[in-house]
Amino acid sequence: MEKEERSSYEKERLFLIKTAYVATILLLIWMVFHYVVPVIMPFLIAFVIAWMCMPLVQWLANKTKLKNRKIWGITVIFLLYVSLGSFATWLIFKVTGWIGTIVKKIPDFYYDSVLPALKNALSWSEKWFETFSPELLGQYRSVINDVIKSITNGILSLSGEMASMITSFSLALPNFFITVSFAILASMFIAWDFERITQFFKRQLSDRTLSMMETAKVSFQTSIKDYVKAYVVIALITFTELSIGFYVIGLPNPIGVAAGIAIFDMIPVFGTGGIMVPWVLIELLNGDFTLAIQLLVIYGIVTLVRNVIEPKIVGQKLGLNSVLALFVMYVGLKLFGFLGMIAAPILTVMLKNFHDKENLNWWK
Repeated sequence: MEKEERSSYEKERLFLIKTAYVATILLLIWMVFHYVVPVIMPFLIAFVIAWMCMPLVQWLANKTKLKNRKIWGITVIFLLYVSLGSFATWLIFKVTGWIGTIVKKIPDFYYDSVLPALKNALSWSEKWFETFSPELLGQYRSVINDVIKSITNGILSLSGEMASMITSFSLALPNFFITVSFAILASMFIAWDFERITQFFKRQLSDRTLSMMETAKVSFQTSIKDYVKAYVVIALITFTELSIGFYVIGLPNPIGVAAGIAIFDMIPVFGTGGIMVPWVLIELLNGDFTLAIQLLVIYGIVTLVRNVIEPKIVGQKLGLNSVLALFVMYVGLKLFGFLGMIAAPILTVMLKNFHDKENLNWWK
């Protein structure tokens, strides 16, 4: 009896020690990401960029007459930043100009298109309201007019807020460029001494830690590939559904429109609803109720099918049970938003592979 009590006490003590250990590790990780990572972010970005360029650097050093990896490292990093910088500069000017044009046109678009559509909807609803409750028609008109005035004021204020956002963005650019400048310089220095830097860090770690890091790296690369494959399959299914639906309702260029929405659907923050929902609302405001209902039905079918197949396809590609994939995606979404929903299955697979290959006993 006494031995059983000691055994039970020992199990409880070990459980509390393990719990405290895990909690301490999680707290340290949170503190590192919250306080340390933001400070050293330019150097982390620089190291990641240099590390990603190293396979190309090694290939160039092996295949060309110039065998100096340091020179190739500097050259590849320089060309990469020139290309990215040129593209980013072009994109910033294009997007800024495009947003500025939209901001200027919002009031005109509202008065020329949206407001007439709202008035048409008001006229139709008044006739319907007059049929069923004519004694309250005056009150109804007063409420609707107040709503339209509120929408008008909101649209006009939105235009001003977008203009102020552009100004704030412009003021934030200097700080952004300072960070980018440090990252560029750091990545060039890291590329020049990449082998010495990596060897220094390797000497600070044990063989087991290096083996675990290699396992995590391989697992991460495999998980990313499988994750992309899963969402390509989902996008193809969405494209097929939309193409059939648009063809059935007689939309012009159904395949092109479906392809554009399917590509947009791969962006988790927006998804199919980012295009379909505003489209339905616009058609409702313009009085084309038939098309609005048809689009709403297509959107409902696509959303239902996606919610059913997404956990299953992602789980199969990543090697997770469908229920577990759905669970971690939901938890990631609730804790960290859409980025959490994307990262949670990948991190779960990495943890599972890490557990299996390192012969750990975290679970049975």
